[in-house]
Amino acid sequence: MTEFYSQYKISDVNKLCDLLKKQKTQYLQHGVVPSTKIYIHFEGKFQGVDVVWHACTQAVDDYSVQSKVLQDPRQFINVYIEEGVYYIGVALNVPLINRVVIEQTIIMIRKYRRLQIGRHEYGARSKTQ
Repeated sequence: MTEFYSQYKISDVNKLCDLLKKQKTQYLQHGVVPSTKIYIHFEGKFQGVDVVWHACTQAVDDYSVQSKVLQDPRQFINVYIEEGVYYIGVALNVPLINRVVIEQTIIMIRKYRRLQIGRHEYGARSKTQ
């Protein structure tokens, strides 16, 4: 994920908010929906600090094909910071990522107050709901 964002390093919250206001949107999207993977930038908080999230949201089945994981993976959130840039990967038990999934993911991340660095799995396995 870091390779993709090297060309989109927006880490100043005020600059992002100004850009979002000009574009009349809640997030910047890189890629076309529906898709199995999408990259977005949005404003949020991490441990009480305003940050720009550089997010990759993808279908958990797509993630399992691209990564050496269990054939029946769980949903997860993976948070890390690199050179002051806040990254978050989210794998969801959905067939495709669309506008509704993106917006629900942003809401989920913004509401989750105990978000921490690292990978956190949750929910049912993808094939055993």
